[in-house]
Amino acid sequence: MTKISFICPIYNKINYLSQVLNSIKKQVGSFQKEYFFVNDGSTDGSLDFLKKNTKYWKNTKIFNQENKGPAIATQLAIKHSKGDFIKLIGGDDIMTPDCTKILLDGIKKTNSVAIFSRYKLIKNLKDIFFKKQIMTNIKTIKNPLEETVRSNYSGTTPNLYCNKAIKQSGGCNQKLFIEDFSLVLGISKYGSFSFIDNITTFGPKNDENRIMTGKKTQLIHDYNAALYYFLNDNDNIEHKIKKIACKKAIGRAEKWSRRILKKSIFNQMNLLKIKFYLRERNLSQIIKKTCLYISNNVSDKEVRYKVS
Repeated sequence: MTKISFICPIYNKINYLSQVLNSIKKQVGSFQKEYFFVNDGSTDGSLDFLKKNTKYWKNTKIFNQENKGPAIATQLAIKHSKGDFIKLIGGDDIMTPDCTKILLDGIKKTNSVAIFSRYKLIKNLKDIFFKKQIMTNIKTIKNPLEETVRSNYSGTTPNLYCNKAIKQSGGCNQKLFIEDFSLVLGISKYGSFSFIDNITTFGPKNDENRIMTGKKTQLIHDYNAALYYFLNDNDNIEHKIKKIACKKAIGRAEKWSRRILKKSIFNQMNLLKIKFYLRERNLSQIIKKTCLYISNNVSDKEVRYKVS
């Protein structure tokens, strides 16, 4: 029987843990389950809550570490996982009861290494209404690397990943704070990606403790840094894809510069763009410069694990 490894890193999520654990426990489907929770240095009682409320769960392990970020926390659990597929779960995300089943049916049907569904942010998670779903509008990309670079495929709770592909790729890049984009980049070399239109996950809207809301600079830095490390480790990638990666990284950093630093359109990233269009050969070094531009203009708290 197919086995699913549920992996949930936790950092100060006490306000959501009751609903998160409940949604994990209520996942329906004919598959074996194992559960990994990684307490990433929480200071709000999350660890005690986890221990108390999963005490009688079978096949469950809780790791406890000092705060290192979701990439390191997630990779710790991945190393111990034995499931055929990895179901990552954000510490403040609520899954529909059929989330895992629908994703598993889709990934098996298409023989993909990853399947992506949709999520929705709402103000009050108590207002979530679940209804029975069928898989909707499944689409598959056979060679997803180029489109992953172009479209930034990533995410945790709305998706399901093949564990074999993750292990082959090395999983989350532990030189980064953010976990998901580096993981998806890695497995994009090992098989097709599939997509469905179903909303399978709900998250809190306007919560500053949510990475997408409260750590946007870290997120932008790590998206670029993930590309930098990936190109360095995969020098045989088509030059066309390297150019797409470089253009995306410069564009992100340039927009960040104008939005956060309030720079004019004539900023350092536009000078870097000129170098790019003049056919600078070392594209990974250009991407590295975008990372350094971001990290050198903010505090160590805003960007952890800076590219050196």
